[in-house]
Amino acid sequence: MTVDVEPGGHPEPGGIAALPRLRRTERAGHTGDQVRDLLEEAILAGVLAPGTHLNAEALAKQLGVSHIPVREALRSLHAAGWIDTRPHLGAFVRARTEQELADLFELRLQLESHAAVLAAERRTTAQLDQLDGILSRQRAAVDPFALGEINAVFHVTVAECAQNQFLIDFVRTLSIRTRFYFATVAPQRRDDSLREHGEMIDAIRRRDAATAGRIAHEHVFHTRADVLRALRGDPATAPG
Repeated sequence: MTVDVEPGGHPEPGGIAALPRLRRTERAGHTGDQVRDLLEEAILAGVLAPGTHLNAEALAKQLGVSHIPVREALRSLHAAGWIDTRPHLGAFVRARTEQELADLFELRLQLESHAAVLAAERRTTAQLDQLDGILSRQRAAVDPFALGEINAVFHVTVAECAQNQFLIDFVRTLSIRTRFYFATVAPQRRDDSLREHGEMIDAIRRRDAATAGRIAHEHVFHTRADVLRALRGDPATAPG
């Protein structure tokens, strides 16, 4: 769902106070869904960093809505694993963990390498053009939030080349969660990710399934290693 917000683009990091007010229009849809989508996107963008206290009253005031859709949204985010609730304290954006990283990327290694194999066998010319366009966007991007979005779109598009709807749906779900972790290394991974994506496209273009699968596997493996170092505070992953 697209969230209808006041003009001004993505808010800068800064907690609840940086969230945009919802513009309440008839075509906006269910307000609870809007709030949920806005908060999820803010978590992925780093506007609501891990550990941020999501006070329902403060959120309702900031977004310009009642408490009811905010509480609905918080329940939905908790069910989806984006926030933790603490007795007598409230809701907080969940922390990144090494265990979730391991589980997430274990699955990505299998699914996305297979998706690349099938993509090389089944892709269309139009889909190749899409991948080339995504690579051009990635080449021009420097903002961490934009890089995370583009990275997710790239991996979903490779899955779409495989022409398997179940695979596409799984990769799309994984890509949303991956953005939460990729945000920790997006600027540092930019050049390597750009090169690896380009190599993957070249293999898919040549219909070289084995090479496409290998590159996809190595790409996911390298990203996991970089994120793990970032979670552990390795200075080699620090920006700059």
